[in-house]
Amino acid sequence: MLIEGEITPKIAFVLEQSGVCYKEINQCRIRFGSIKKEAVAVEEPSQKETCDEKPLSKESRELTQQRKVKLYDRTIRSGEELHETLPTVIFGRINSGAKVFCEESMSIYGMIDGLVQCDGEYIVLSGIGSRGHLIFNGQIVDSEQIRANVLQKIVIRDHALEIKEVV
Repeated sequence: MLIEGEITPKIAFVLEQSGVCYKEINQCRIRFGSIKKEAVAVEEPSQKETCDEKPLSKESRELTQQRKVKLYDRTIRSGEELHETLPTVIFGRINSGAKVFCEESMSIYGMIDGLVQCDGEYIVLSGIGSRGHLIFNGQIVDSEQIRANVLQKIVIRDHALEIKEVV
């Protein structure tokens, strides 16, 4: 996981305990904001070679200062409603009555007892409680399909949910 922003000792502890490989990218000069999702896998060697030689323009510096991931290092409380357009990581539970809507991929390292709607490429989660609801790309995920306290990744392949344990 690439993280831009402050990685507190608490966040680092949770990531390491969850077995997540992460890298802080605050000083990275790569521009992610204007790249389309389909073009991310395309690698152009000529740009890579010249990237380090060019000084950063004002626009490039502003892009690197923009947030790439939204982090919540807390519980999402009942009655709270989050609407995110960035990839989102939540290091806490989502209480009953809380609602989280995300247009990008999500990682949730606490129990889901509220409503979560994710329209990204994937969602990583560690369990859905008895009062929790998950909608992933328009499909309702049955809480019985998700094992409690086990980190799992959900993607859609061939119009069907694919749930895999993250090891």
